[in-house]
Amino acid sequence: MTGKEIIGGISVIVGMAGQGLYLWQLLRHTIKPHIFSWIIWGLLGLTGFAAQYAAKAGPGCWAMGVSSLFCFVIAAAGIFYGEKSITRGDWICFILLLSAIPAWMATNNPLWAVVIVSAIDAGAFYPTFRKSWANPHDEGVTAFYIYALQMVFSLAAMESFTVTTALYPAVILVMNLVLTSTLLYRRRLLA
Repeated sequence: MTGKEIIGGISVIVGMAGQGLYLWQLLRHTIKPHIFSWIIWGLLGLTGFAAQYAAKAGPGCWAMGVSSLFCFVIAAAGIFYGEKSITRGDWICFILLLSAIPAWMATNNPLWAVVIVSAIDAGAFYPTFRKSWANPHDEGVTAFYIYALQMVFSLAAMESFTVTTALYPAVILVMNLVLTSTLLYRRRLLA
């Protein structure tokens, strides 16, 4: 195994630990995921994995592929155990983000495709941020921190490190850190 493959494997293991923790918290009813965020993250993760794979990201794309599958599992579990308060703003965000996916697929420029996917992914955080602002204990801080760490390993495992291969995981890294900071801030304010 090469060093990149080892780091890629670590990114998968770290991601599975975060996803496993999140699923465990979800099934124990200690958190409530917003299904809209997880559906979008699953769709984008799967297509992001395919784009990274095609752009020769190598082991750097493994984490994205595994994470996207877990996103669909969390979305499915969220139907039963997730956030039930869906606002009009959530619906608008969800529909706008879904309608942007064909624009991403229609672009023939890989860089623009990654820019669009990254923007859609960042937008998918809106429903989770909105519900977490009011109920910061309904999200798993540790799991989102682990997701950020997973993207650090994913970036380190990239065989071809370009804006096209690295932007999407970098945006995921930043958004997860912003969410964990927001959750910790809100928890402290409400304590």
